Amino acid sequence: MIENNGVWQRNFSFLFCSKMVKIIADSLSFNTILWFLIQSGKGAVGTAFLIAVSFLPQAILGPIITPLMKTTTLKFWMFFSDLTRASIMLVIPICYFNGFSPLWFIIFLMLVHSATGASYDPASVSLIPKIMKRDLIQKANATIQSSGEVIRLIALTIGGVLIAVFGAAYTMFIILPLYIMSACLVLFIKYKIKETVSNTTTLTKPKGTYIKKLRRGFLLVRQHNILFPLALFCVFSNFASAPWEAISAVYISEDLNGDSIVHSFLKVTTAIGAFLLGYILAKVNVNRYGLLLVTAGIVEGAAFFVAGLFSILPLVFLAAFALGATVSAVNIPEHTIIQMSVNDEDQPQVYAIINMISYVMIPLGALISGYVSTIFGSGKVIAFGGIIEVIAGIFILLFTSLGKAKRSDLITEKEQSLKV
Repeated sequence: MIENNGVWQRNFSFLFCSKMVKIIADSLSFNTILWFLIQSGKGAVGTAFLIAVSFLPQAILGPIITPLMKTTTLKFWMFFSDLTRASIMLVIPICYFNGFSPLWFIIFLMLVHSATGASYDPASVSLIPKIMKRDLIQKANATIQSSGEVIRLIALTIGGVLIAVFGAAYTMFIILPLYIMSACLVLFIKYKIKETVSNTTTLTKPKGTYIKKLRRGFLLVRQHNILFPLALFCVFSNFASAPWEAISAVYISEDLNGDSIVHSFLKVTTAIGAFLLGYILAKVNVNRYGLLLVTAGIVEGAAFFVAGLFSILPLVFLAAFALGATVSAVNIPEHTIIQMSVNDEDQPQVYAIINMISYVMIPLGALISGYVSTIFGSGKVIAFGGIIEVIAGIFILLFTSLGKAKRSDLITEKEQSLKV
């Protein structure tokens, strides 16, 4: 149900509010559990396991869960995802106050917490084309992306205060109603299934067994002239930026003689970069999303190269700003390309597959960079990651159609995807 020509219509407002509340809850929950493990004496082993299970299950389980989704049930997947996370925020403190909080139990619950993201994120991205006109899809994505960065930064600050005042266990009781609020808001979203290009039922609604649907998702990505090079670039981009994420704190400490305050300011700079570019994309219409995505990656890679090669603090802040801007310059076009070039029923799975392919490279790149940095130094490893991203971007622009694709090409690809 699309009500008017502005982005702030009823359905989008409910989706936006749900996403913002969820971002607050997610940020608070991760930091609360992190400090809960530290205060409970679980130490570095506990925090390492937390980071692992907070990331990988969501990326890996996405393609497995999304074939079960239907266009008519997207908001219910989001609803039950939030309710599951709310339940976890209730179970952990209750068990803790009753003297039961072993590491394996907390890690298992956080694994479930992460796994629910495998349904929420693909569903929320796929929901936007159902409630927004095609010309407003980019603006909707950019509004959520830029606002989310500001909300996330605020949540991190508030979380630190709450944990310091009430303690980690009691803070979880504050997070509980936030997840419930996010879950309830999506239930107010109402929309009708829009007709696709073909009136044939077999084309508009792919039928078949679970295995056939799972295989279809991978085939769509592989045969898509725009999404396949996009996925390839995201693989190299995430692998190249992993050294920055993993060892920038070490680089600041050892090479620049900085401290935790400098590192915190870097995080703020990254958030500012993401917000500013997201805000710009909410105001400006883009015709070549792929060109924007790859160009931003090349600029980011160049910033990493300069910051790693020359140990000068302003250059490091420049790299942090470039990283944040690239987050928006990649996520917004990526979401918009999927929403405009893939059939409605296939969007959740395609989104999950691209996420899995590209995001798995982050922990791999982090592990490799951590080891290599002990031999060559943190700065050189960060600079080498930048070179990889620049070369990958140039290759994608020269030898694929990603940088040349226009809006009209996305519509053509959507028609072709129905025939897969």
